Amino acid sequence: MVEAELARVSDLLNAALRARAVVDAAVEGCLGAMAPRLPAGTTLDALQAWLGRRDKALEVLARLRQAERDIRDSEADARIACERIAGALAAAALPHHPDAGFDALVGVAEAAVEREAEFRSLRAAVVERERDLQARERGLVAAETAERTWQEAWSKACTACWIGADDPIPAEATVREILVALTDLGPALEKQAALADRIRKMEDDQSAFRDAVLAIARDLEVDPAGRPPLELERGMAERVASARAAASERTSRAHALEAARARRRELDEALTIHAGQRDRMTAFFGVASLDEVGERLQQTQVRTELLARVEEAEREILDAVRLSSILEAEQALDAADRSALEAELAELTARFDDQDQRTRDLFAALGKASDRVDAVGGDDAVARIEERRRTTVLEVEDKARQYLRLRVGVVAAEQALRVYRDQHRSSMMARASEAFRTISRGAYSGLATQPDRDGDILIATAADGGSKVASDLSKGTRFQLYLALRIAGYHEFARTRRPVPFVADDIMETFDDFRAEEAFRLFAAMAETGQVIYLTHHRHLCEVARRVCPEVRMHELPMAT
Repeated sequence: MVEAELARVSDLLNAALRARAVVDAAVEGCLGAMAPRLPAGTTLDALQAWLGRRDKALEVLARLRQAERDIRDSEADARIACERIAGALAAAALPHHPDAGFDALVGVAEAAVEREAEFRSLRAAVVERERDLQARERGLVAAETAERTWQEAWSKACTACWIGADDPIPAEATVREILVALTDLGPALEKQAALADRIRKMEDDQSAFRDAVLAIARDLEVDPAGRPPLELERGMAERVASARAAASERTSRAHALEAARARRRELDEALTIHAGQRDRMTAFFGVASLDEVGERLQQTQVRTELLARVEEAEREILDAVRLSSILEAEQALDAADRSALEAELAELTARFDDQDQRTRDLFAALGKASDRVDAVGGDDAVARIEERRRTTVLEVEDKARQYLRLRVGVVAAEQALRVYRDQHRSSMMARASEAFRTISRGAYSGLATQPDRDGDILIATAADGGSKVASDLSKGTRFQLYLALRIAGYHEFARTRRPVPFVADDIMETFDDFRAEEAFRLFAAMAETGQVIYLTHHRHLCEVARRVCPEVRMHELPMAT
């Protein structure tokens, strides 16, 4: 069978060699027709490498021609752009050299645009400063008038109560300290009343506890003997605890006794059953003790194992000699020649090893021949791989262009935002500083910024010359700073765009009445530009708003049910 398989493999190998010779002849004919300059006997790998170099050369040639066309188009566009820029400069009466290049013309145009933009910015800044000056002058007149009115009202209010009994009338700081002290006095009185009520209730609880302890002592027939209620209660509690512990111990001992009795009954029953089983086993084996019964059981187990081994050996012998009974097998083995059998076994073993090695060698040769036949491919795998490579390269180029466009757009947007912030920061910071100074009633003179690694840090400048970072301010002062920034941002937004409603939700919760008045004055000034909406659940702020801005409109929302 192995020799037939070897002959078949040899035939297949010869057929494959003949087919390969036919394919090689066809390839040489195609190479001669396609590229006569290629040397004879060119292999497929060499042909594939030559085709790759040819494709790269054609691709480079196409890129070169496209680059030449792009250069010609760029030069034509540059001439047209130069003519248009020169015409625009001549129309604007800007001096320039008629034979100047594109970069020089663009530089002249950009310089003119920058000068015009600077002039416009300066003119706008002058108009803005004049408008600010007029507003500041009007604010100064209004502030002086308001200060005189406030001083008159302050003097009238102080003289109408005990605060103005002394002469001269106390300053606002003194009255503010008095009001703070009065505010602290109310909670202190309430705390005193609460403590007195707690003391009274604790005394009542002590009296009730003493009466209850004496009543329990009478019920238990315990003599108080003038002992304190706590000591008497502790002694009775110890007696009750010891009594409960004794009752619990008695119950557990009773349960343990009952469990021991039940265990004894179970052991008696098991002992009776064990004695009956022992008598039956000793009678069956004809012995007098259980030790002898154990020896008989071990001997029985050994006998069973030996019988099983004998049956297994008989089956192996019958399978080897191909007979039906062990007696026939013994007779056949007695009649056989042992030396002849051993010689035949050695010969068959050697032949088996030789045939096995030959089979292995033939199988390896068959595998190598199959690999050589499979290596002669006639499909388009190479072309498909090259197509995928070019497609991948084009996709990478397209993605790279998209990334560069997006990156350039992000950089341009960041630069535009930085320029916009630099241009509008000064006016907005000035408005925010003025609003913060007004709301804080002069406690802080303004705001400043300090550059940091990730941006700018906002700093509040105190009236005494000190400064604090915004994060170090108190909660109420941070709320004032936040409101001042929102007001400045609203004015900056409304200056260049259509104003939108300004909504604030109870931001003056931590403000006192004086700072709330200043905030409402700023809201009234904002209302001249757009709509201002303030939401609150503090009724005293409504009175402050009516006093500061009489034309304010109040809307009371119904309570949710």
